[in-house]
Amino acid sequence: MDIILNVLNQTLVFTVPLLVVALGGMFSERSGVVNIALEGIMIGGAFVGVYFIYLMQSANTTMNPQLLLILALIVAGIFGALLSLLHAFAAINLKADQTISGTAINMLAPGLGLFLAKLIFNGNSSVPFSNTFRIHEIPVLSQIPILGPILFKGAYITTYLGIVILILSVIFLNKTKAGLRLRACGENPQAADAAGVSVYKYRYMGFIIWFSRWYRWTYLYHPNFNCI
Repeated sequence: MDIILNVLNQTLVFTVPLLVVALGGMFSERSGVVNIALEGIMIGGAFVGVYFIYLMQSANTTMNPQLLLILALIVAGIFGALLSLLHAFAAINLKADQTISGTAINMLAPGLGLFLAKLIFNGNSSVPFSNTFRIHEIPVLSQIPILGPILFKGAYITTYLGIVILILSVIFLNKTKAGLRLRACGENPQAADAAGVSVYKYRYMGFIIWFSRWYRWTYLYHPNFNCI
């Protein structure tokens, strides 16, 4: 039984980042833009997030590990939003082939990440850091039969944030004016434009939400960032 609970716990740890990635991809697709730059975004997010953590830990900061993790998510999200503007500009304004621009990111990010890692760490392709972010257990809740060991032992704070983001995303897309306009831009951009909705603006918004979420979360897959 313990083995099964441990497997389910580990499954949850890796499922939540994928869930958030899927939600980010959903925003991009709903706005009417296809994006295949998944692998490139994952590697880029891994490098930025882990390298920020490495810098903070190298400075011997006494910052709370959970706060450091949240700051790393924010920094990675900002970087992802900036990078998304390049892809969005090519796909939306220049009408470039979205598959080609996505493929370009998939080729650029691994090579650039590997180059920077080896340049900074003297030929080593890994970014070393101490993973102190896992919550050993949550008092009381961890004692709940079955659910306790799965949800409240050995989890990251991002696990719970991911569940909250799922709920907020459903509400945003289906219950808010901005979410309905975003969907309209993907389903019928001509009608949305005729109604006075800025299709470009909402497609950019879909891109930025997508990329910033991806970068914030996917570096959790790389306890030691390694491009190889």
